[in-house]
Amino acid sequence: MMLSFPLRRLAASAALAVALGAGALAAAGAAPAVAQTIDLATGGDPNEPQPIEVLADNGIEWVQDEKRFIARGNAVAIKGDTQVFGDVLTADYRERPEEEGGGTEIYNLTAEGNVRIESPQETATGNRARYDVDNAVLYLWGAPAKLVTPTDVVTADDEIRYYEIEKKAVAEGDAVAVRGDRRIRADVLTAFFEDPEAEGATAEAAAPAPAPTDGGDGTGDSLAGDSELDRIYGDGAVVITTPQEIAEGDKGNYNAKTGIAELEGSVKITREKNVLTGNRATTNLNTGISTMHSGSAGKARGLLVPNRGSDQGGS
Repeated sequence: MMLSFPLRRLAASAALAVALGAGALAAAGAAPAVAQTIDLATGGDPNEPQPIEVLADNGIEWVQDEKRFIARGNAVAIKGDTQVFGDVLTADYRERPEEEGGGTEIYNLTAEGNVRIESPQETATGNRARYDVDNAVLYLWGAPAKLVTPTDVVTADDEIRYYEIEKKAVAEGDAVAVRGDRRIRADVLTAFFEDPEAEGATAEAAAPAPAPTDGGDGTGDSLAGDSELDRIYGDGAVVITTPQEIAEGDKGNYNAKTGIAELEGSVKITREKNVLTGNRATTNLNTGISTMHSGSAGKARGLLVPNRGSDQGGS
């Protein structure tokens, strides 16, 4: 993939890269880098880190005393196949010790106003974002913050955080995850990803993967790299909605491989006029079979309403 920008923007970005001691830019004609997760801190040869290229329509201000660059006007930061857009981008940098090769490095990147983060397969949007390069953590704020992938849409009123190293995403504040006709809502949703080829992966994790959603060749990069969703945990007012039923509980978790969700606390499952209540339930979103379990906390209860259309001899 070749990048082409107006000469003024290339000149500004070149000046920034030279000032940061980042090396050659990934300019037109350079080989594109393969994105790994967010790809602003990792990816590529660790001994030859990729530069973060920053472009802006209204110029880049270099505040030397504060060791900061401020890019204004349709600003964009690029590393590999990941791009961060915003009205204003701020990059904080520091000097590296001579024993580590000297030069400078960016350790914090902030985007404000009309924020958009794009990889070949995902788009995240919000009002403000910050990327902690040292800890490889992305913070996204908005009303709501939103992440769109080929299979899922995740929104949160407060914030979405993605922990690159831990392969974990957290959505807070009326968090909602939607996949097709299935919807999971909670005060806080926490999703864990895993590499199916990683050493020690279970046989279940090594099962054949679903058909690719990247155009058919399975090679598209994503914010989660080659990882796949493993499990989602919900905390606070959890609601799982499918075309057949609505399941509610105080806490819950969903296994993406098996399609099985577990709910705890004050649990209620509603299917048409039929209602099951209890303290713990299991629902298989693939088969549509739900089970309310009894335990020391109390008995499972059910209100079953016959389908009047199937009654025989009734008035």
